[in-house]
Amino acid sequence: MDYNTLLETVAKEYKTTPQEVEKEMKNAINAAGYDLPPQLFIALCTAKAMDDIL
Repeated sequence: MDYNTLLETVAKEYKTTPQEVEKEMKNAINAAGYDLPPQLFIALCTAKAMDDIL
């Protein structure tokens, strides 16, 4: 699933906009102490999860 599809899917589930989902993701990532854009954070988490699985 690409990043935009992810945003749209989450937004639809929570009855909001993709922009609001991305804003909340940025806030959560910053609150966790990271200075990364959401797209990069998700890519890094996905890569780590795949390494753990394989």
